[in-house]
Amino acid sequence: MDYAVSIKLTEKQYHLIKEMAKDQYRTIGNTLAMFVVEGFKWYVQDHEVYIKRMECDRISTGGDYQFYTDEESIETLDQMPLTQ
Repeated sequence: MDYAVSIKLTEKQYHLIKEMAKDQYRTIGNTLAMFVVEGFKWYVQDHEVYIKRMECDRISTGGDYQFYTDEESIETLDQMPLTQ
C-alpha cells in the first residue's frame, strides 16, 4: 500500500530540491526520500553539491555562474517543516 505525504516548502526550498534532483537525474520525490533516509547535512558532507542561485539571490558583482554555499543550502533546508 502506498501513502502520500505532502510538505509545505518556500519557493527557495523547492528550487534547491528541484535543482539537486535535476543534477542527480532524480525525481523530486526520490530526492526528498533520499533526504529522509540520509539527511541533507550528511549528503552535503559526502557529495559535491552545486546549486545555482535564484535571480533574487544573485550578487550583482558576481560572475555569470553563482552557486549557493553548502552552509546557505543547509540553512534554507533546515527550515523545512517536516512536521505539520
